[in-house]
Amino acid sequence: MLKKLLVMINELVLKLISSLKRFPQALTLALAMVVVLIIINHTTPTGDTLEHIAMVLALGVPLTLCIKMIFERVAVKRLAACGIYIVAAFALIGYYNFLLPDMGMVSISRYIGFTVALYLLFIAVPFVGRKEGFALYVIKLFTGFIVTYFYSLILYAGLSAILFTINTLFSADIPSKVYFDLWLIVAGVFAPAYFFAGIPSYGADFSLEDYPNFLRVLLLYIVMPLLSVYTGILYAYFIKILVTRNWPIGMVSNLVLWYSFVSTGVVFFIYILKEKETWARVFASYLPKLILPLLIMMFVAMGIRINAYGVTENRYLVLTGGIWTTGCMLYFAAKKNPTKIAIVLSAAIIAALVVTGPWSCYSVSKYSQNARFEKILTRNNMLINGKIVPNQGISTADKVTISSVVQYFQTDHHLKELKYLPQDFGVNQMQDTFGFGMTFSDENLSFSHNLQEAGELQDIRGYDYYLPTQIPGRTLVNQGTLGVSYDNASRALKISKDGQVIYQKDVSEAAYTIHKAHTGENILTNKDMTFVDENEKVKIMLLFRNINGTESGGNGRPGIEWLDFSLFITLK
Repeated sequence: MLKKLLVMINELVLKLISSLKRFPQALTLALAMVVVLIIINHTTPTGDTLEHIAMVLALGVPLTLCIKMIFERVAVKRLAACGIYIVAAFALIGYYNFLLPDMGMVSISRYIGFTVALYLLFIAVPFVGRKEGFALYVIKLFTGFIVTYFYSLILYAGLSAILFTINTLFSADIPSKVYFDLWLIVAGVFAPAYFFAGIPSYGADFSLEDYPNFLRVLLLYIVMPLLSVYTGILYAYFIKILVTRNWPIGMVSNLVLWYSFVSTGVVFFIYILKEKETWARVFASYLPKLILPLLIMMFVAMGIRINAYGVTENRYLVLTGGIWTTGCMLYFAAKKNPTKIAIVLSAAIIAALVVTGPWSCYSVSKYSQNARFEKILTRNNMLINGKIVPNQGISTADKVTISSVVQYFQTDHHLKELKYLPQDFGVNQMQDTFGFGMTFSDENLSFSHNLQEAGELQDIRGYDYYLPTQIPGRTLVNQGTLGVSYDNASRALKISKDGQVIYQKDVSEAAYTIHKAHTGENILTNKDMTFVDENEKVKIMLLFRNINGTESGGNGRPGIEWLDFSLFITLK
């Protein structure tokens, strides 16, 4: 038994060493990323710098993998290879400096797009120009990835159990953050090293006998029957639409899109089984044709939404994904022997294009929302000589539309990118600029105000007591003659002295005051998130960390759903 264990450990070490020899750059970047994440885990955040560094290091992993796969195909001299890696390093530095300005929607979605594109290119590079074996190569990578992270989960669970036992039996006082450090090391260093060791070398041959039996059973007898049932349900709904002539909007587009993504993946994986499996042949032959009317239904639903509300990043991506899956299905239906690498390459190209250039989801969405904004202003005679003229008498629907466009730019982009707004416009100037304040529909639009993370000192001079609220639940503190209670359910704050209530406040009213002054703003300063109140016996200050709620909370007032604050008290 011990001998077998030693043999297994030796094999594992040899695999990891071979992985390091083949992909040293990618593993070095992965290790550096893990080190940065561990530092973040153990330090108080003072900005996004470390997070940005970790993201760029992670992006460097698929980039260097792509370069390495190209070098395995094309002989490159050592000096030229070093030059290419140096260029890649400068590209990552440039990405850090110019394409990661913050952690907003644009930066994060663009990062995801480039990451997906690079990993897809890493998969495709070894088979560009080759037709045979690509599907089996992808299956090999797919199953290797699943097995790797299954092993990683088991390893992490075992190591965590060892740490927990040591901590419990020997009172070692191991910090809880160490468990997350351990997961970062296992998932960020061990797992990639183990996975890379299983990547087939360039030129490796594959045959149908290499098809994993568990995957064949999973697809043929579980996934494909489930997709068939799902297809029947969507067709029943499609027939209902034709009968009622009530075209769908909203969720149906996402349901059809994800169904089409899964269907594309399944057809990709089972196409190679057509010659041996009748069920695979029937499914691969008919599903690409059956799914097309459902995709048309999705496009109609999205067209209704875009006509009503314009293009946004989400709608753009749904449309792009729908166009890509439609193209894939037409390709499968029309081609007798489709080149499956075209599926992966096209996905990589689209993933990069949708987040770059004037055709990107950001540029198109901003153009659409600007056009929508201009159209409403012009229709209501609110745009004269390129300047906005206030008009309180426009319809509620148009007020809601103008407010939603302003909030869209405030939240996802910059207000300066919305045409015709005065210089240095803020949402607190809505009344002066448009003649009305932020107006919302009854769709329970959510809002969130958060205290900025960057260090800022709070002046607490003149206050004698400090109490952080315990959220959720109830805070009850008695210290000498002073008593403080806060009930999160009712949002009732009470301060008593010698058994007599000397102050009480509905904290949601204080939160509402802050929200009203900063509607549409997410990150606020200490001053913005502070509420001060007093009477003849006590003075209090509330410093909010989070305020979350919905615009239509009843009685025409926003509904406050979540509060997190600190309380400062001084007795008079």
